[in-house]
Amino acid sequence: MIDDDWAPGEGDVMPMLWWALPDQFALVTRARCSAIPGHPLIAFADEFTSTPVAGPLYVDLRTYTACDTTSTDTTIERRIFQALTDAFPDTFSVVVGRGGQTMWLALRLTRLTVPIAAALLEQHGQHRADRHAGPN
Repeated sequence: MIDDDWAPGEGDVMPMLWWALPDQFALVTRARCSAIPGHPLIAFADEFTSTPVAGPLYVDLRTYTACDTTSTDTTIERRIFQALTDAFPDTFSVVVGRGGQTMWLALRLTRLTVPIAAALLEQHGQHRADRHAGPN
């Protein structure tokens, strides 16, 4: 399924895997289609909303994967971004923030599988450990 495709009623029943994820994983709705024809896995931040509207649901991974596109720093978020996109190519949408300086990942809820949920839980644990460890 291409990320721009959507059927009314999608998301009315949440997949069981969703309930296995920690509360820190938020859902957002893609309120409009990609502004880049032919590239549905690239999205702009203003295409998403947390307001309840009709549209496809996405797992917002901004907390775990947001990174500065102008920096070469290897942050935990950049490492998680890379680990997820390496493990699951052509699966996550890359969301470009306002001004293009920040990017992060979002996952169409219909693409959530057991291996992806396991990877998200693993990355959640690594993110928490890194945050609790503090600066080196």
